[in-house]
Amino acid sequence: MSTLAFKEDTQLLFNFEDKEVFGPWIQTHNCDEAGRKLADRHYSRQTIGAARFTRPGKNLVLRTAEGDAVWATWYGKFRRDGLDACECTIFRNESSYLSSYLISYACLASFLHAGKGNLKDGIITYVDDSKVNSVNPGFSFRSVGFKYIGRTKKNKLMIFQLKREALEKYFLTLDLNEEYKNYFKQSIQLAAVSVDSGEIEEAINIFTMAMSFEQSLLELYRYAKNKLKINVADKQDFKFVPNLEEFLEQVYGGWCPFEELNHWKSEIEAYKGIIPSVNSKVEIK
Repeated sequence: MSTLAFKEDTQLLFNFEDKEVFGPWIQTHNCDEAGRKLADRHYSRQTIGAARFTRPGKNLVLRTAEGDAVWATWYGKFRRDGLDACECTIFRNESSYLSSYLISYACLASFLHAGKGNLKDGIITYVDDSKVNSVNPGFSFRSVGFKYIGRTKKNKLMIFQLKREALEKYFLTLDLNEEYKNYFKQSIQLAAVSVDSGEIEEAINIFTMAMSFEQSLLELYRYAKNKLKINVADKQDFKFVPNLEEFLEQVYGGWCPFEELNHWKSEIEAYKGIIPSVNSKVEIK
């Protein structure tokens, strides 16, 4: 979809099968030497040095090309909890990638590996908060949509669950974030070109539309953080340019009349009515 024109009939409907890459992950096997070394340093490791670091049975094993992060998903045909789910049995990240970024693509790979129509209860993982040095255990999992659903009876481990629709919304939100950013940056570039060409009104017009998209980016951040309970970026990532007053001062070569400022502020509000709302764009149909 072009970043210069939004289509109302495009709801960003998500289809996992359209995503053929798994970010930085590559598929490997359960005796991968780099994966084994990482597993040996994980608190859940039962037999340090053992060649295999996954459970018996069907597993999806991923690692980064550099061998500094590993993930394993176990697909048990019969689960004691009765859930139609797979289980993340190990995740160890010693790379420069954000853990949430790695987890999101590992989960995407896990759903695809299971096949369409399977894993109705999603992906399960367990966190031993007594062995995790964090004030918010499971934060990286929560950041991509995992929900805390209780504790195990035996060891009182925290249980987190990610359903397919939650991961869909996570990727939809990321895609929309990039779409708004691209549109914003293009608008700023066009505004600069118009200023250089002496087309002042057109420059301000384009800039005010860009400001509306900056507000939409902030709205997207709040929506993701407060409603979806996921992190898509830090707040500072959304502030790209001077505010409207500063831009108008640059255009006019000095102080901008109060009436002119109010006029362009109203234009920003008008553009906001054109841009589809964040809620409508990430709605799963």
